[in-house]
Amino acid sequence: MNTTYFLVAVGFLLFCIYMLRHALINHRNARASNDWAFVTGTLTELRLWGKRRINGEMVDSENLSVQYQYEVNGKNFTGSRAAFYTLHYPETIDFAERYPQGSRVSVFYNPQNPAESVIVPGLHPQKPNSEIWLAGVGVVVLFVTVIGVFIGEFK
Repeated sequence: MNTTYFLVAVGFLLFCIYMLRHALINHRNARASNDWAFVTGTLTELRLWGKRRINGEMVDSENLSVQYQYEVNGKNFTGSRAAFYTLHYPETIDFAERYPQGSRVSVFYNPQNPAESVIVPGLHPQKPNSEIWLAGVGVVVLFVTVIGVFIGEFK
């Protein structure tokens, strides 16, 4: 048996299982966030990063990071999640134009854990299950690979 190949495949399989678990938890939280309470907060930091050519110029616009402050029941919180999915260009530009730094934003928070919050609740409108599919395909492919290597040794 090619032990190195087998161990690498098992390692990747475990990683994909971890990613699938993370995707399922994230998916559940994103769906739940549609029903969360919300308060008005302040977007204290908005940073676009990752160069992309736009109209002939290299512009930071590929990715986005945010920080915002909000108050629930007299307690102050700081959040850093724009959405439960990753925003990429052009979504980043749309977000930055809609919510400039310093603006007031609706912050949706988990009533059981007000420290858990998001500005854009819910799943990605165009690809709500993409993380689950990606991790799931990885698990299946690597599981078949591991089984194939294992069975191949006993022919």
